[in-house]
Amino acid sequence: MFRWPDLIRKYAHAHPDKQAVHFEGRDFTWAAFRDRIQGIARALTGLGVKPGDRVAYLGQNSHWLVEMYLAPTVIGGILVPLNYRLSVEEMVAVIADCAPEVLFVDRHYQDIAAQLMAQCPSLKTLVYSDWDPAGPDLPEHLSHDGLIAAAGTVGDGDFDALASASDDVMIIFYTSGTTGVPKGVMLSHNNLLANATGSGHLYGYNDRDRLLLSGPMFHLGTGSRVYTSIAYGTSMVIQPRFEVEETMGLIEAQRVTTMTLVPTMLGMILNHPRFAEFDFSSIRCLTYGAAPMPVTLMERAIEAIPGVVFCQGYGMTETSPVLSVLTPQDHVPGSLGFTKLASVGRPVIYSDLRIVDAEDRPVKQGERGEIIVRGPQVMQGYWNRAEETADALRGGFYHTGDAGYLDADGFLFLAGRTKEMIISGGENVYPIETENCLSRHPAVAQVAVLGLPHEKWGETVHAVVALHAGKDAGAEALIAFAREHIAHYKAPRGVTIWDGPLPLSPTNKIDKNALKRALTAPAGA
Repeated sequence: MFRWPDLIRKYAHAHPDKQAVHFEGRDFTWAAFRDRIQGIARALTGLGVKPGDRVAYLGQNSHWLVEMYLAPTVIGGILVPLNYRLSVEEMVAVIADCAPEVLFVDRHYQDIAAQLMAQCPSLKTLVYSDWDPAGPDLPEHLSHDGLIAAAGTVGDGDFDALASASDDVMIIFYTSGTTGVPKGVMLSHNNLLANATGSGHLYGYNDRDRLLLSGPMFHLGTGSRVYTSIAYGTSMVIQPRFEVEETMGLIEAQRVTTMTLVPTMLGMILNHPRFAEFDFSSIRCLTYGAAPMPVTLMERAIEAIPGVVFCQGYGMTETSPVLSVLTPQDHVPGSLGFTKLASVGRPVIYSDLRIVDAEDRPVKQGERGEIIVRGPQVMQGYWNRAEETADALRGGFYHTGDAGYLDADGFLFLAGRTKEMIISGGENVYPIETENCLSRHPAVAQVAVLGLPHEKWGETVHAVVALHAGKDAGAEALIAFAREHIAHYKAPRGVTIWDGPLPLSPTNKIDKNALKRALTAPAGA
C-alpha cells in the first residue's frame, strides 16, 4: 500500500533539519513540513471532512498550497486546486460539480472567495492561508496557521484508518476547458507515483536538487513536480507566479538547479533585457513541456545557456501527466536525439503508447493518427462524468485527442490536436507544421495557426504572428516564406500581424480560442 504522506514522514525522520520548502524568504524543514501537514489534517477532521470529501484551494503558489496537496489525503479527503484565472461564474460551476464544504484562499483572491461563499451552497467553511491571519476583507473565516497551532502534536499513525492510499483518488485537477466545459480529472496515489518514478530519473532528479516551482500549481504541469520532488527528496523553491525578473533573481539567490518551463516562459527569459546580468551557473537541467517547443527557440536556448542540459516532457492531465520524454542526452549535439528536437522524445517505460486511426486500428510506422495510451499513470476517470470517462477510456486506452506519429527510432512527433486539425479543400493541415515553419522566420517572435471559415474551401489556414521588436515582415512575405519550406496547402492563405504578445491561456499556452474570437468577431464588436 502506497501513500504520499508516508514519504514526508520518511524524510522527516531521516533528515528532519534538511530544507524541504522555501517560500517568500522563509524555510521549512522536512520535520516542520510533516508537522504542518498532519496538523491541518487534524483540523480538517474537526471541520467535518470525511474520507472521499473534497476540499478546494484558491490561491497562487505557496507553501500552504503544497501542504494542501497532501493534508487532505492523511484523512482520506481529496484536494481540488481551483484555477484562479477562471471567472467567478466558472469557479461557481466547478464548485457545484465537485461540492467541497471547505474553501481555502490566500490574500490574492479574498474578494472572489467572499463571492464564492455567497453563491455556492456546498461551501460551509472558509480558511485563510497567508502570513497575516486576519484577512480583513473576508467574511467569517478561520486561519490556516491558526488551525495548525490549535491541532497540537499529531502522531504519524493517528489517521491511518482514514487515510487514502494506492488507487484512491487524492486530487482532482479541472482541465482548462479549451475544448469544452472543464472536467475534473481524478488522480490517485499510484497514478502520481508512476509519473514521478517513471519520469523523474530521466530528468536526473536527486536529493541535492533545488527545484523552482513557478508555473501555476492549479495545473498538473507544475503540480506534478511537487510529487516528483517529494519522491526524490529534493528541496522546493516556490514562486507565487511566474515573473521573469523575479524568477531570474530566485534562480541566482536560491541556487536553483532545475525548473520546468513552457516555451512561452523560456522565450520571455531569453528575451529579457537583463538576462545576461543573472547567474544561472547553478542550473543543471531545464525541463520544458505543456506546448510544442519551436525548434528555433530550443536551438537558441542551448546556445544562450552553455553547460545546461535540457529535457522535454510531453503529456496531459489525464496521464498524470508525462507520456514521453526527450532526455538530456537527446539534447547533446551529435546524439541521435539531437536530430529529433522537433519530437517529444520516446514513450516512458510505463506507457503502452500507440498511434491509431479513427476506428482505433493501429497505423503503419510513420503514419499519422491519434495517440492513445494505457498504463499505471492513466487517470481514474472524470468526476461525475461516467459517459465521458467511458468514451475517453474505451478499449482500455486513454484517447488523448492529440495527433502524431512514431518514427523508426521510436521518437514521437506531434501533429497537433485532432480537434485543431484544419480541413481545407479536402486536405488535412495540422497547425504545428505551419507554426514550426513560420517560427524559423527571423522576424517572427510568436505564431499561432488556426482554421478560419471559408465559403469555398470550408476552412482556410490563417496565421497570427507577433514580431520581434525592431523587426518587420508583411503578410505576403511570410506567406511566401512558408511556401518555400512546406507544401502550399499547408502555408497560410492569410496572416494577421498581432500588436504585442499573443494572448495566453491560464496554463501559459497561446490562446487560440481567443485569437479565433478576435478574428471572427463582427466589425465593431
